[in-house]
Amino acid sequence: MRTSRGTRPALVLAGLAAWAVAVPWLATALGLGLDVPARLEVVDHVVPGVVVVACAGILARWRRGEPGAGLGRLGACAVACLAGLWITATHLTLVPEAVDGVTAWGPALLHLSAGPPIAALALWTLFSEP
Repeated sequence: MRTSRGTRPALVLAGLAAWAVAVPWLATALGLGLDVPARLEVVDHVVPGVVVVACAGILARWRRGEPGAGLGRLGACAVACLAGLWITATHLTLVPEAVDGVTAWGPALLHLSAGPPIAALALWTLFSEP
């Protein structure tokens, strides 16, 4: 399957979003889970991950240069960036906890692993728009 240069960020965002959704269950399977309620994992991983998948779909659907695509792509990039920032912000407190020994480093880094790449890629895509 060949992809155009404009759809690559959308595919990578969708992959990162899938990673964000899978992290809580993968962490539990690997023994790196956190002692938090499942509803909190849904709010911190699943909801923003689904939002990023929807934004990736918009990015893939509206290619650069199409009439009316600019505002849709801009909005999708901005919302995906906010979702990545949400994941990052809700897990950033795990780093000081890991430094203090309250939380192990493995779960802290695994849970934090999806947010920064999503935010960075969405922000890069946002600013690379013509």
